[in-house]
Amino acid sequence: MTMAAPVNLYHGGTKDTRCPRCNYGRNKGNPRHSIPEITDSQGLRNAVGELRNALLASGEFKTRSFMLGVLEAKVRGQEYYLAACSNNHIDIGPHLKEITQHKGKWKAANRRTPEVDFGSTPLKWKSGTTGNPEPEWRTIKWEKVDIPLPENTHNEVSRRRVNDLNKSCAAMKLLLELGDLLRQNQAWGPVEYVRMSEQVYAAPEDPEGLRTWHGKGATCSWTAHSCDGCMERIPYLICDVPANWMPN
Repeated sequence: MTMAAPVNLYHGGTKDTRCPRCNYGRNKGNPRHSIPEITDSQGLRNAVGELRNALLASGEFKTRSFMLGVLEAKVRGQEYYLAACSNNHIDIGPHLKEITQHKGKWKAANRRTPEVDFGSTPLKWKSGTTGNPEPEWRTIKWEKVDIPLPENTHNEVSRRRVNDLNKSCAAMKLLLELGDLLRQNQAWGPVEYVRMSEQVYAAPEDPEGLRTWHGKGATCSWTAHSCDGCMERIPYLICDVPANWMPN
């Protein structure tokens, strides 16, 4: 009997934990949770490595630290291949052609992520105006979701947590992009898989401190594990339990 290969990394925790949004267990079908957890794959690890190599070969980005992420999903029979970069000043679009797996099918998730309004008391997410809306947190089914923020930043732990939640991470761009594509295509349905892999590039001076997130995978150490902010946010985004099903 051939044993299954160990999962290299989980992004946003595992199905054995309780969902912070709905408070149900994340195991599939309880009561829904079509995406109980997000793992990576060998193919995605190769893809994110090829994208990183292409960016560095261009010579443009060696002084910038960044996190790259790639995602593959199959929902209602439709396949999706997305890539994103945490650094909003890096355009990965021209380099996606260097990914050999599913060549030519990759789309860049170049979207803004919600930002904390540091001028509000208590802290809240920026809401914008009718004519100038701010991005919102949305679940994979494109329902609005409120990711809680600390009530104050009077201590170092709270300040660090707020800063982590405010990061424009590649994983956040990927999941928001996937949810928006499913909304646009009215394509929500049975989920066969959603997988993700990330890789960090820490510039020599690494002012963002990204070297911390160099991978701790079981089978591949160069792919990155989720940062603290993504570990907290991902479960909210992949929860597909309807609002009227959630306990008060």
